[in-house]
Amino acid sequence: MPGKNGKLLLVDGNSIIHRAFHALPPLQTSEGQQTNAVYGFATMLQKALDLVAPDYVIVAFDHSKVTFRHGLYGEYKGTRPETAPELRPQFALVKRLLAAWRLASCELEGYEADDLIGTLSHKGKGAGLEVLILTGDRDALQLVDDRVKVLLMRRGLSQVELLDREAIKKAYGLEAGQLIDVKALMGDASDNIPGVPGIGEKTAVQLVRQYGDLEGVLAHVHEMKGRKVAANLAAYADQARLSRELATIHCNLPVELELEACRRGKPDYQAVLDLYKELEFNSLVKDVLKAMQGEDHGDANITVKTLSLPQPRILAGLEELAGLAGRLAGEQEVAVALALNNANYMEARVLAVGLAWEEGMAALDTGGIPATGLAMALEPLLQAGPIFHNAKEALVGMKEAGARVADPGGDTMIAGYLLNPTASRHDLPELCLEHLDLALVEDASLPLNTARRAAAARLLHRELVAKLQAAGMAELYRRVELPLTRVLGEMESDGVAVDLETLDLMGAELEGNIVALTEEIYRLAGEKFNINSSRQLGNILFEKLGLPPVKRTKTGFSTDAAVLEELAAKHPIAAKLVEYRQLTKLKSTYVDGLKPLVNPRTKSLHTTFNQTVTATGRLSSSEPNLQNIPVRLEVGRRLRRAFVPHGPGRFLLAADYSQIELRVLAHISGDAGMIAAFRRGEDIHTRTAAEVFGVPLREVTPLMRRSAKAVNFGIVYGISDFGLSRDLGISRSEAHEYIERYFQRYPGVRAYMEEVVARARQDGYVTTLLGRRRYLPELFSPNHTTRSFGERAAMNTPIQGSAADIIKIAMVKIFPLLEEQYPAARMVLQVHDELIFDVPEEDLPAVAALVKENMENTLELLVPLRVDLKYGPSWYDMEPYHGAIKDA
Repeated sequence: MPGKNGKLLLVDGNSIIHRAFHALPPLQTSEGQQTNAVYGFATMLQKALDLVAPDYVIVAFDHSKVTFRHGLYGEYKGTRPETAPELRPQFALVKRLLAAWRLASCELEGYEADDLIGTLSHKGKGAGLEVLILTGDRDALQLVDDRVKVLLMRRGLSQVELLDREAIKKAYGLEAGQLIDVKALMGDASDNIPGVPGIGEKTAVQLVRQYGDLEGVLAHVHEMKGRKVAANLAAYADQARLSRELATIHCNLPVELELEACRRGKPDYQAVLDLYKELEFNSLVKDVLKAMQGEDHGDANITVKTLSLPQPRILAGLEELAGLAGRLAGEQEVAVALALNNANYMEARVLAVGLAWEEGMAALDTGGIPATGLAMALEPLLQAGPIFHNAKEALVGMKEAGARVADPGGDTMIAGYLLNPTASRHDLPELCLEHLDLALVEDASLPLNTARRAAAARLLHRELVAKLQAAGMAELYRRVELPLTRVLGEMESDGVAVDLETLDLMGAELEGNIVALTEEIYRLAGEKFNINSSRQLGNILFEKLGLPPVKRTKTGFSTDAAVLEELAAKHPIAAKLVEYRQLTKLKSTYVDGLKPLVNPRTKSLHTTFNQTVTATGRLSSSEPNLQNIPVRLEVGRRLRRAFVPHGPGRFLLAADYSQIELRVLAHISGDAGMIAAFRRGEDIHTRTAAEVFGVPLREVTPLMRRSAKAVNFGIVYGISDFGLSRDLGISRSEAHEYIERYFQRYPGVRAYMEEVVARARQDGYVTTLLGRRRYLPELFSPNHTTRSFGERAAMNTPIQGSAADIIKIAMVKIFPLLEEQYPAARMVLQVHDELIFDVPEEDLPAVAALVKENMENTLELLVPLRVDLKYGPSWYDMEPYHGAIKDA
């Protein structure tokens, strides 16, 4: 029967917070504040408020770890681990959140949140209220009756089940109060309630159904057929009674239900917005602002505003757009926004155009307007360098439609990324909220929304540029990242040609190898089974073949790559399984996966180069990811044979920086020995091997060089002796000795590693040679693993980030020179430290010289930059280029 006086929602605060903490991945602000429990609590409670629409709300918390139950049984909850250090500070944040929402909370010394909820539910139904309890703890089910229901959270935070009296009867065949007796018998491992040994939930439920309650069960022990159950009940009767007392939620605590104090009122919107902004819960701000719309909330000084601008001028058509674009081409700080119909901007159709400038805004609904006409109308403005959010998207789309474009005058996505490179998103609404206290709340009109986005980008760009200037990154933005957007856009538009026939041949070869491997694996296993099933494979390896398990997962023994590699020395099937997985991944990802992505019109792959993804500043690529084509296996390297020039009479030219990260390390560390080796043109891995093993250069063996190479590159990434021992297959003590000898020979490197971590702890960030920043809140984490990651990132980011800056500078220098001097040559790929060009044969000598000169002279370092050139009819079939072309 519904409550005649309204609804009361009681929330088990501790239960929801712990569930959110364990259900969500680690989330943290840019300053390192852990927030996953707060975020999960906020979203879950909001969902419950929307679902229940309560008149009254109280959130109950445990007051302390020691309660009256510990007086009854000292081991109560004794098996629970300590609260994670990342979780502890989040309780205070949740309470701040509740205060901002103006929701009541309570706690009482010596009692748990369950007891408070039990007492308040009892008082609530006595006041004629309908009571709902939000919890993830099934203990609350004992409180259910005609006026009390439980909203039980299941499966993390994604599912809530409403359980009333009938639902409990259906599930257990019992009344809610009888669940206390069930727990008294079965116990509870999570709370360390002992129960009766040998009795699980199924038996406990059957006994209570049959005999009514615990005392009824104990009174009929002599009648029971199961000797073991009867014996345990007789022996542990007092323990069962103690367990019942521990499991019973108390409903008579000295607390009052003051309805006016817990009435759900209007939130303190400013406090909510301030806290969401502080915790970087940008995705939740829109919901708050929508809730505020149309309310007389009385908060006259709300700092987070929706974008309030005069209505934009609605343009009549292309002619009016072209006239306005021509006029605005001569003005400063003009912003352009395009609304596209899908994420593939090479193929997308423009649905609306928005323009914003000092005096106003304009919008055009482009439905039915040909893309070419739109591109021509906007061309004067596109060549003048307007401001965009995601300039590459707009420039590629307009170039594909036939417009000539120039470098953008600004890009708020790039600028936002530079200021916070570890953020998961750099969308316009999030950046506006973070930097302008401005929320973009869209309505039903696409043209108006697009104009507002242009206006927001224009306002935001000023703020971001000022912040970049203050952070010492204005030059990096203006001279490197901003012009790079057009370079990458042109590369995406041109694409890299693919020979589908070669790809098909590779697929057939791989399929044959996979079939042969499958039969060999079946022979070694002695039976056929599903090789791709971890469970079936585990049965073969660890049960039938008796191999020693290496590690466990939640569902059984692990069969991952590391495990198989370790088992390879013990049985030949493991090595075959490793090879099988490598070949099946090559076929599925890089043969079957690449073919659908080849554009049928251009016969090319048009990968997307991501400029705002990595924390170090390196570029990545997607759809497809051409940076991850495996090169360790020969069959993987041969996949590159399918990447060819655009037509006959052309070559691919590859320009690869030689050991660029180690050269940057030599420069940054100032180590005299390393600098001298690079200046003498020595092979740094051979030199390091000679230093570490104490032998002349001529006596360095291939094995010594391999070990030295692992140390050289491992040092760049902050490798430990454990990691090096695993990589080289040597003992940990040997690996430790290698690293110590390395640092003895290169003391400047050790000094750099120590200084950069210390400086990062002082500043909170590290920088590259061009001033690119990466903030490292991980350095201040109480978690050792997280803190160690921060230390490695502090060591590596200046090196890897500077290497990324160097190749970006080279791209920005080379691209306009090719445009001007060799327009038939194209820069088509960037992969790690390598640039790939598609060049007519007659231009190859000049282009090769231009590329080498500009790549080797990007920055003046203490050591020379060196570039190795190769050329050939495919990315695989390449040979060193020394200024001459071999006859075919």
